[in-house]
Amino acid sequence: MILAIDNALSEQLLDMRMSLSALEEAYRDLGTGASITSPRIDLLTPDSYVDEDGNTSPGAHSLKTMSASTQKYAAIRFLTDKLFWQERAGSFRRDRTPGTRRSHSVTRGLLMLFSLENGDLLALISEGHIRNLRVGAAAGLAAGYLARPDASSVGVLGTGFMAGAHLDAMLNAVEGIKSVRVFSPNPAHRERFVEDPRWESCPDVAAVANAEEAVRGSDIVVIATNALTPVIQTGWLEPGQYVCSVRHCEIAPETFGRFDVLAVNSRDNLGPTTFVARNSHGPLPQQVLLDIEKGYPPGDAVNIDWRNTPDLPDLLLNRHPGRTDSEQVTCFNNSVGFGLQFAALAGKVYEAAVSRGVGREIPEDLFPDLF
Repeated sequence: MILAIDNALSEQLLDMRMSLSALEEAYRDLGTGASITSPRIDLLTPDSYVDEDGNTSPGAHSLKTMSASTQKYAAIRFLTDKLFWQERAGSFRRDRTPGTRRSHSVTRGLLMLFSLENGDLLALISEGHIRNLRVGAAAGLAAGYLARPDASSVGVLGTGFMAGAHLDAMLNAVEGIKSVRVFSPNPAHRERFVEDPRWESCPDVAAVANAEEAVRGSDIVVIATNALTPVIQTGWLEPGQYVCSVRHCEIAPETFGRFDVLAVNSRDNLGPTTFVARNSHGPLPQQVLLDIEKGYPPGDAVNIDWRNTPDLPDLLLNRHPGRTDSEQVTCFNNSVGFGLQFAALAGKVYEAAVSRGVGREIPEDLFPDLF
């Protein structure tokens, strides 16, 4: 029996607390070698995007793939995306073309989950809900080692799905959060964000007028934007803060040098392998090419020994102490996802679906070569 599980059903089956627990187990297994994962592979085919006013921006189709095996399941995740790049609100941004946004995600992707016991295809799972949770949960796990134990305030830059997942993770992983400050260049977006019912347990959630106001005075700083240029300034950072970022380019090279403790998702998955087609629509903008060429980790931050930087498995397995002083400024560079996150959470979704008897059954004869 093959199950088809969409995002709406995944949302009923998997929450942030389950995600934190599942990823903690998966990262520990990654650190001991019991689970394996492959780097992300990105294929970019340049094209162009014309908006409703007739303005043309450079764009591309993006196909991302990644795979992994936990101790029970193997999974392949792929993502098909239509991207374009433009100057907006003083920064160079990557956006997705209209029509890609869904209720659970701005991306369109699918997970194929397989049994390690017999190799069978077990499920086809929409990846949007899982995509959001796995990124936020990783930052939430890191907070247990990099944030101050008495952290009580969060500043959030960004108001999309990733920003929401990060705040959800902090509220579930860090006890005592009492205030949240949110900034987006779009006032309507930040007002919508603060009204999300997920934050009802927090007594003080408010929008602010600029990024600096969100960062200053916050014990935890979440950076989850579409910007391809830095969105914070080094001088805004204060002793004792924990900073986590979704994209490496949101933080300037000199700012990376300010962190007393810096950790990454996985030392063996510091960046995707990217291939760019050479067609009549290319080349892509220089900012995009720099993002790829200097890549992950930030090529400009040359004074950091990225290959020996502690990663999340090191923290979870106590191979690195994380924060050792209340005054340290710490950072979790959460910029590259990889297949293990999807395999771990997809397995939990599948088990919950089987336990509850939900999900749509797909005839096995639609995939005759797999059985």
